[in-house]
Amino acid sequence: MNFRKLIFILLATLTLQCGATVRPGEIGLFWKPFGFSEVGLSKDPVFNGFYWLLPWNDIYTYSTQWNSYKEKVDVLSNDDLKIDVQAVIIMRPIREEVYQLHIEVGPEYYRSIVQPEFRASIRNVVSHHQMIQISKNSAVLARDIKTAVIERTKGKHIEVFDVILDDIEYSPNMLHAIEAKLTKQQELEQQKYELEIAEKSIEIAKKKARADAEAQMIRADGQAKSQAIINDKLTTRYLQYKAFDNPNSKLIFVPLDKNNLPIVVSPKE
Repeated sequence: MNFRKLIFILLATLTLQCGATVRPGEIGLFWKPFGFSEVGLSKDPVFNGFYWLLPWNDIYTYSTQWNSYKEKVDVLSNDDLKIDVQAVIIMRPIREEVYQLHIEVGPEYYRSIVQPEFRASIRNVVSHHQMIQISKNSAVLARDIKTAVIERTKGKHIEVFDVILDDIEYSPNMLHAIEAKLTKQQELEQQKYELEIAEKSIEIAKKKARADAEAQMIRADGQAKSQAIINDKLTTRYLQYKAFDNPNSKLIFVPLDKNNLPIVVSPKE
């Protein structure tokens, strides 16, 4: 009974060692070092499934799904400030070029050709921007990094789907400097706001003063015109008429001589 179990285990082990599985989302290349035909690496890929193999044969598998790789890179910005940029690249091999990729680079294609170009692209793109602009323009920087990586890896049998700026880390001293700068900007904005309010108050006061002055001029002009009309109409005969017409008036008549001089009568002593 124990002998049968041992035989079964040996057969199962040999079976597993004489086969390989290509999982969904992968592509495989047969490797046959010995044989009468098709020796070496097969140019025709194989897809998901289980394949029987002789002990000396093998299948090299490559994932054809989109895979993400994260890199953290120290960068010197355009204003000579050191920051740590964490970025993610989403990429995969080109299905139709897996054979060329294996021949020229091998399974470690990310570490060999993509990683150095990705890190270099991050440094090159970010170094052209000032520190304060990096967070604000992260989408633009990610797009430029993607363009740079695609250009640098052209003809390397891989395709890039996207690049994302995942995180930006600042040193404590830099964070303190940023906070101080933001505080100063807020103070300047407050001062600017207060100055605008003061300027508006002055402008309102000027407009009110001009309006008051215009109103006074209008009143003075009206009074002057009214006085001129009165002066034109206020004759001696009109005044005499008004005096006679007023029942409360007390009139003293001073007779005049023929020369229009008042007659002075000296009382007898």
